[in-house]
Amino acid sequence: MSDLPVVKSTMNSLSQRSPYSQIGMGAAGGFLTGFVLLKASKIMAVAAGGTILALELAWQAGLVQLDVLKTFSQLEQDQSRGQLEVREISLEPVNLNRVQELGDKARKACATSGRLCVAFLGGFLLGFGWA
Repeated sequence: MSDLPVVKSTMNSLSQRSPYSQIGMGAAGGFLTGFVLLKASKIMAVAAGGTILALELAWQAGLVQLDVLKTFSQLEQDQSRGQLEVREISLEPVNLNRVQELGDKARKACATSGRLCVAFLGGFLLGFGWA
């Protein structure tokens, strides 16, 4: 399932427990995950919205001045003079074999402990809705 021995041993011990324990553990884990993710996404939305509003208010109050045309023309001048350093970013190609391997592991985990996965999904949705 995973490269970590702790995760392997935990999943093996969970699969040998009673169905009620599996459902409870899956639901608790899913609830916690859903609750935390929704809270984090709400915090990010508040931070992004607050930043946008603060910048807009600062711009209207004259604290921030932005002249887009002047900025672009200055960048073009700097680039033509050779003062602007242009960097190329190279991205590593995605290792598709690793992605397929992770997908296979996830399918295997759901196939071996379906109860746990379904309970996790249910708990996730409950936590997401509760937050």
